[in-house]
Amino acid sequence: MHTWSGRRRAAVAAALGLLAAGLMGGACVLMDLGGGQEAQSALADAEARLAGARQTLARLPALQRDAQDWPQRMRNGSAADDIRSVSQLAAQAGLVLIALEPAASGGARAQAYRATKLVALGNFGQLRAFLEGLAALPELAVPAELTVRRSGGGLAVSAMLQVFDGLPAVAAVSFARSDEEGGALADPFASRFAGAQGAAGTQGGTAMRLAGVLMERGRAVALVETAEGTMAVQTGATLAGAHVSSVDAARVVLSLDGATHTLKWAEDAK
Repeated sequence: MHTWSGRRRAAVAAALGLLAAGLMGGACVLMDLGGGQEAQSALADAEARLAGARQTLARLPALQRDAQDWPQRMRNGSAADDIRSVSQLAAQAGLVLIALEPAASGGARAQAYRATKLVALGNFGQLRAFLEGLAALPELAVPAELTVRRSGGGLAVSAMLQVFDGLPAVAAVSFARSDEEGGALADPFASRFAGAQGAAGTQGGTAMRLAGVLMERGRAVALVETAEGTMAVQTGATLAGAHVSSVDAARVVLSLDGATHTLKWAEDAK
């Protein structure tokens, strides 16, 4: 560098200075040393809140009219009306009522409600139909303290229905929506093995059945009848999406997502 001319040294120094200035400017922008990005974020938040306030202000006349009409729209229901409406709705949905009786009311003023205790038996489709049907009642009915558990081949349902006079019923949007393929919602209480069979292509609800077992030198091969025909499987194979855990002369053990099922002679997988 000692052989460079003064002009060349000045040009290199200017280039290095410009590079350093550019790097410093980029660092300032990234670190927001001047607070510009923070200010822009605060401004955007303030504009969003202002837009929300303007929308609320625009709705204020309608809210005032609703408040003035409130006494005329109140409906003086009773526990007997609630029991009659809920029992009719349960019958339409197919639920079997075990208990339906008034419970202690609660709330105060506009939030006052009557409570009805419900205990019923049914399946997932009937429960879904019942909850969707609450939107058809003349007032808002909220299924609080809802408990669903398996009971035999169906479901045991218990709930505390809170009925609010003067409030319109609201549709259960989460139950009204179907899945991405447009079909019915999957039953979350259904057996995972049933889902695996459906994925493998069974038709008409046909179950798997153990048809035979071949034993040779300690090695077992099972013949299982499925909707696709008879399949030969052994330990470690995959059948209808489930893992074959073991095969012996009397049974075939399947496992799927931590659950197990045993196929025995003259027994279908359910």
